[in-house]
Amino acid sequence: MKSLYSNKDTATTDKVLFIDCDHCLTSEMKNKLLAGVANKEVIIEKSYPNNVNDVRYIFILIEETKQISIDCLESLLIKRGKEKHTYTLLMTVDSPSKKLLSYFNHNLDGIISLKSFLKGVPHVLKTLDEFGVFLEQNLHSDLIVDIQRKKMKDHPIKQLVLRVEDVENILTRNEKKVLQYILDGHNNRKIAELMFLAPSTVSTVISHLLKKLGANDRTDAMVQIIRRGWVDAVR
Repeated sequence: MKSLYSNKDTATTDKVLFIDCDHCLTSEMKNKLLAGVANKEVIIEKSYPNNVNDVRYIFILIEETKQISIDCLESLLIKRGKEKHTYTLLMTVDSPSKKLLSYFNHNLDGIISLKSFLKGVPHVLKTLDEFGVFLEQNLHSDLIVDIQRKKMKDHPIKQLVLRVEDVENILTRNEKKVLQYILDGHNNRKIAELMFLAPSTVSTVISHLLKKLGANDRTDAMVQIIRRGWVDAVR
């Protein structure tokens, strides 16, 4: 692997490799990279080199909207291993979308746009050295949501519980009980048995309940109260 572009007037401390298999970099972009990474040796390759032992930072450049870029990325990720003391990041020409978060499963150390990198090269590299990861600012909240979703997936909902305090001045005692039984999945006959009421009485309570909630049926009633935040999910 040879250095295609490097700064000769400064001392080289680490090598920075940009893999541009889809020819995303223009001459202007290359010049900006050289200027931004002033104290490093910059290498630009079209494919993944056989030997990257002497490289500290690897950025795989893609244009997310182009399928050929995505295909190139996936091919590179399959070929590469996880080199010690080397950070590998996905770099996008434009602002990265949350779809790219799934590529963290391929031992990536971060995702960043070319623009963000050029705006704060020292900060990006320092963050990688200190914490071993760097993520584009606009993806932080998406990552948190994704982690929470995966966490909750392992903890199924055991019961939907009506927040009684939220409907204290809206529903009657019987309406609250019936609504909870509906959340538990019981039909009218079972609700009548549990409440020691006649089925016709339960039907009347449900009619009043639907009218208050502005719901068309039992299912719509459940949707309405969940949307209003009147239900807690017990896991």
